[in-house]
Amino acid sequence: MKIKNKKLNIAILTLFATGNFFLPQNHSQAVDFQAAQQQILDQTDPQIQELKDKIESRQKRIEDLQKQQKVYEESLKAKRQQINKLKNLVGILDDSMSKLTLEIEGASLEIEQTSLEIESLNLQISYKEKEISDQQARMAGIFKTLEKSERKKSGLEILVLSGTLGKFFAEINQLQTLQNNLKNQLDGLNALKKELNDKKASLEERQKELNALKDDLEGKSEKLAADKNVKTSLLKETRGQESTFQTLLAQVKAEQAQIESDIQNLEVQARKRLAETQGILPNDAGFIWPVPSRKVAAYFHDPDYPFRYIFEHPAIDIGSTPQGTAVRAAASGYVARVQFVPGSTKYGYILLVHNGGLSTVYGHISKAYVTEDSFVVQGEVIALSGGLPGTAGSGNLTTGPHLHFETRLNGIPVNPLDYLP
Repeated sequence: MKIKNKKLNIAILTLFATGNFFLPQNHSQAVDFQAAQQQILDQTDPQIQELKDKIESRQKRIEDLQKQQKVYEESLKAKRQQINKLKNLVGILDDSMSKLTLEIEGASLEIEQTSLEIESLNLQISYKEKEISDQQARMAGIFKTLEKSERKKSGLEILVLSGTLGKFFAEINQLQTLQNNLKNQLDGLNALKKELNDKKASLEERQKELNALKDDLEGKSEKLAADKNVKTSLLKETRGQESTFQTLLAQVKAEQAQIESDIQNLEVQARKRLAETQGILPNDAGFIWPVPSRKVAAYFHDPDYPFRYIFEHPAIDIGSTPQGTAVRAAASGYVARVQFVPGSTKYGYILLVHNGGLSTVYGHISKAYVTEDSFVVQGEVIALSGGLPGTAGSGNLTTGPHLHFETRLNGIPVNPLDYLP
């Protein structure tokens, strides 16, 4: 019996030695113990520390960029109140371009930062997995020893051989305490691993959001190029003269007012004609995007739209749409208007009327494939996109190749993104 007890004691001492001389008594202590071990690991592991330093460096740069963005936002807010001056409009374009540049850099840094955080967590998780594996191996060894001991002797045999109840209960309590401590320590490791995995899942979800933001900022990159085009075109057309700018401004306002009036009147007439001819439009499941791109360069009522205080932007501008891209009907409808003169730079657009009081407008077209008073089905090519300054259908102060896409409900502009998939 002494030999068997000696073997068991050696196994217990071995466990205490590999368990860092501390076995927590409950689950809470186990979690605290493992967190303390993790903190020591973070401070001593050079790879994790290097990742943390990189993360902190990017975070500091992001905070600096955000402060600079606020400066430009305040400047834009003030200048937009006086957009009727050429100098202020040029200043708005300059500030908008600077702000967009900062936003793009900031988003890139956020994406890098999140990737580094995920890499750091992956390292921590791999360490925890090894700890859990080692602990499971130690537990297997101890339980194997206990199992052999139990097979060789019964509680009665221990009592008879030990000769006293005190020794008998001491050995039983020792084994029970050992099992409890092993279980608590393993629970602590598993709890910490779960916490790390939850953090990883959260960060990976954040990375998806940032990748979507990156796509959005690619659209803003196009807007940045568009703002540069507007500034260049504006200064070229006005030659920097305030009087010339005022003339151009009056033309743009008059053109916009006329387009708005035409669209509203045409929609009313189109619906009346449909009712008279009993025209029946197909019921589509919903809208589709009119071009392959999903990148929005300017949003509905976009606060950063350079001409917002001349007129609200009643549409979305879909970027990454090269000149001459096929434009498809977002839904089946009736062609109420085709405003396009081949070879003329006058603003070209197509108005489609749909079921449910909805209509859509496709602006800056460079070629039309449909005629008025005809029907189209969803997905049918109705035009080619445009927007390149000085080309057919581009209109005044166009920002570059893109599709201007409007959605209207009972003649009133509404946000197209509420209807697009």
